[in-house]
Amino acid sequence: MAPEIPSFPKLPVPVAGTIAPPDLADSTLLDVGPSPQMTLGAVDIDSRPDVVFSTVQLPDGASRDLKADILRPATEERLPLVLFLPGGAFLRCNKAMAFDLRRHVAESGFVVASVEYRVTPDGATYLDSVHDVRAALVHLRQHADDFGINPRTAALWGESAGGHVAALTGVTHDLPEFSGESDALSPGTVQAVVDAFGSSLLSAIADDFDEEARLHYERTATHFSAYVGKAGALFSEIPEAVSAADPATYVTASAPPFLLLHGSDDMLVSSSQTQHVHQALLTAGADSTRYVVARANHGDFGVLADSDAALAWSSATVMDVITEFLHRHLDSTDLPK
Repeated sequence: MAPEIPSFPKLPVPVAGTIAPPDLADSTLLDVGPSPQMTLGAVDIDSRPDVVFSTVQLPDGASRDLKADILRPATEERLPLVLFLPGGAFLRCNKAMAFDLRRHVAESGFVVASVEYRVTPDGATYLDSVHDVRAALVHLRQHADDFGINPRTAALWGESAGGHVAALTGVTHDLPEFSGESDALSPGTVQAVVDAFGSSLLSAIADDFDEEARLHYERTATHFSAYVGKAGALFSEIPEAVSAADPATYVTASAPPFLLLHGSDDMLVSSSQTQHVHQALLTAGADSTRYVVARANHGDFGVLADSDAALAWSSATVMDVITEFLHRHLDSTDLPK
């Protein structure tokens, strides 16, 4: 009897039926092949869950505490800070996501804080998300003694929607519209950004997919329109708002170094989304490296259908690329005070 093909959960966005081959002209294909999985448990880890870093007011008048889950090696040494931004299609933000990945990065020598940021069910736009990430950065730097953080060294690392927010936060630190009240209290700059399969220009999110998926975004006002501040509008009606939420819009030569990664078989976010940011960075003269992970899907999406492809993101090959990038840009002792 043939095995049953698992069905994907109902999603608020279409799943690609076919996917165009990725453009590798400016990127490197990373074929993890039979690569072993990342290691865990080699280093003792201290955990500080549910650290409140900000209290925000929601449109309905309610207040909400934003929290972070913090992992760090059990050592007295001050370590660089890495803020992890979970994905969730701007509909949810679960700081418990990617625990094993976060632990692996922490074991390699970082304080890793998985932080909550507001999303569309909170009545939020991309500006609110960026303000929340900046608030987390400021709070943790101000309380560096409590968490053993070197406050001069920090990076952003996000997946999917979190990758979009990480990229946007990384390139807008000097723009007033992206600055929250907390920015006056501490430097808002970071030394590196890791964007894993993040979106960017939302109106082109299905550009690599089949016609049915592309037409969905052309004909449907999705929750993405609310996230750019234009609820109920088609993308074609709001090009300026879509551009204003696009990290590539704000790229300059002074952008921090970027590492971008995308699966060649991503069924939810076209791989050209990270390439769009990568090309903007290269054009501006910034430091950017992009890998396309062969046969990988959108993180662990589709894990039941193709477990080997899903395991690519937790492979030693991919995680070594991430940790080596972070160490290269955060371990320097010559950073400005």
